[in-house]
Amino acid sequence: MPFFEREHTADVLMQVCGATKKELFEDAAQALFSVMFPSRAKEEATIRFTLHEEDGEQLLHEFLSEILYYAEVECVALSRAEVTFTSSGLSAELFGEPFRREKHAGGTEVKGVSLSGMEITRTDEGWSTLVLFDV
Repeated sequence: MPFFEREHTADVLMQVCGATKKELFEDAAQALFSVMFPSRAKEEATIRFTLHEEDGEQLLHEFLSEILYYAEVECVALSRAEVTFTSSGLSAELFGEPFRREKHAGGTEVKGVSLSGMEITRTDEGWSTLVLFDV
């Protein structure tokens, strides 16, 4: 399983795993989507962005924060992310559809992504990290 929720007193804490760093980042995005949009969004819209940051945890934090920004500002219910790492950061494509309350309501509003406890580690199976979503 690429991610699962861990117990937390006030927010949503996800354990995210991936065989590669690419999978780790994409699965972290999927964890965020599962909190915000429990009903699956169609892939009718595409959003592209790039980030320039070399530190793994900082890059993951900025990546998830950027996703949150686009979901809120562009009013898009997101369902999938594709990541390509570059020499100075990453390029990302987000897929989803315009947010419609009757279809996408019922998720949890995520106010932010915390750096607290976020440490990307290499495991026998690949990569792992904890991601704390401020709700």
